[in-house]
Amino acid sequence: MRVLFLGGTGNISSECANEALEQGIELHVLSRGTRPSPRGATAILADVADMAAVARAIGGMRFDAVVDFLCYEPESARRAVAIFSGLTGQYVFISTASAYEKPPRRHVIDEDTPLANPYWQYARDKIACERVFMEARNRSGFPVTIVRPSHTYGQTWIPTAFVSSDFTVAARMIAGREVVVPGDGQSLWTLTHARDFAVGLVGLLGRSESIGEAYTIAGDEVLTWDEIHDAVATALGISAGDGPRLVHVPSEFIARVDPPMGERLLGDKAWSSVFDCAKVKRLVPEFRTTIPLSRGLAESVAWRRADPARMAADGIMDERIDRILGAWKKAMEQAG
Repeated sequence: MRVLFLGGTGNISSECANEALEQGIELHVLSRGTRPSPRGATAILADVADMAAVARAIGGMRFDAVVDFLCYEPESARRAVAIFSGLTGQYVFISTASAYEKPPRRHVIDEDTPLANPYWQYARDKIACERVFMEARNRSGFPVTIVRPSHTYGQTWIPTAFVSSDFTVAARMIAGREVVVPGDGQSLWTLTHARDFAVGLVGLLGRSESIGEAYTIAGDEVLTWDEIHDAVATALGISAGDGPRLVHVPSEFIARVDPPMGERLLGDKAWSSVFDCAKVKRLVPEFRTTIPLSRGLAESVAWRRADPARMAADGIMDERIDRILGAWKKAMEQAG
């Protein structure tokens, strides 16, 4: 099976590439070349934002499946339909579970849950992309499969409520500084390791019965935000008696102090989210949680500590957290 990944070197896509190669798939990875493509894949250099360049780079090659990790806006979706119509037997669009309605009417979410997110533009754009692809499916038979991951992390990420792609929150914990947790810390959240996600995604490739369908791919392990942050502290070697120093702040308050962060919280992490993934498991029964958070965090912390440069905090994010904490403490003092 010949497969093209649009993107293949990121947090999720790199693990999906590794899984595809292990399954014997002939993998082509299209990227800008800022990171090396997975060993064994054929690299194609182009900027996915320039679909004319993409068309030239693939040179009319045909694929059994194309997986698009990098489509974020409906105009990009329309260009993808124009370029890949007739060139692939399946087009897998990586959407997002944050597209499901917020606030949710029930905390267990499946593919029948409506799509609506009044808080986060990112999610609304993904919903709009889905509509473009499904309209093309209904109009001309464009072979789209939609995949909706939730909070998926890999070796380079340490998942927290505020930021997962850098070391800022972990660095605050190590230094004994306070960390913001939205709400009361007891809402339920689902984390999925990228290697587990990859099994579900690759298992859908080449499956004709998945065309025209949407699938949520998320793990089975469900934890509160307090439990997640405690697990991060444990992985960092912080004893229970020493922290972490968690400060619970309502997401609505965070949104007043830091609107971009509030948008992401109210549009995603502020609400309990547990996923029923029975639909994907019917097609890919081997998909399941094999990497619990404790193990995944141990790998992520080890990766960070292998190079001191990876343990640097983002100064801007650090200042944003301090600003939220300062505003919350002031408000609590005034209320008391």
